[in-house]
Amino acid sequence: MAFFDDFSRKVSKAGQSAIQKTKEMTDIAKINSAISNEERKLHNNYYQLGKLYAAKHTSDYEADFASAIAEIKEAEQKLASYQQQIQNIKGVVRCASCGAEVEDRMAFCSSCGAALPKKESAIAENSMRCENCGALLKNGMRFCTSCGKSIETAAQTISEAETTEVQKVCPNCRAEIEDHATFCTNCGNKL
Repeated sequence: MAFFDDFSRKVSKAGQSAIQKTKEMTDIAKINSAISNEERKLHNNYYQLGKLYAAKHTSDYEADFASAIAEIKEAEQKLASYQQQIQNIKGVVRCASCGAEVEDRMAFCSSCGAALPKKESAIAENSMRCENCGALLKNGMRFCTSCGKSIETAAQTISEAETTEVQKVCPNCRAEIEDHATFCTNCGNKL
């Protein structure tokens, strides 16, 4: 019987030891979680402090901050450029009143109704307007992608007198080409 009593005590001690270890591990996990939470708060406060300083001192910053402020300005310019490129690809603009994305051909914001600024209709060198619907098209297109109307080939080509007067120009896309070229480097058209 003494054997069973001794065995029972040993099992009880092992169980209590396991319970104690589990409790310690749980307490450590809780403390580690609290540490992570406080570190996150600290990091966020440092971030907010730096952001506030950079916003308030864009031109009157101390010499120690010059490189950081310059990098911030450069990154902000790149971000704005990338966002503009995405908007151009999507064919949208941001409403100045509410910030909503609106198709760039619209005159009013579809979210708040504010008037959108009118875009200057400057046509890029490698594009033209459809005579039927006014859509902007790349030179060399044979049909309008908006209305489907056939594009006049006379509007796309340049007369012989104009090509000798300026430089050699691709008849397909109107890009300037070298005299000895047999293919256009812009559109690949055989000359």
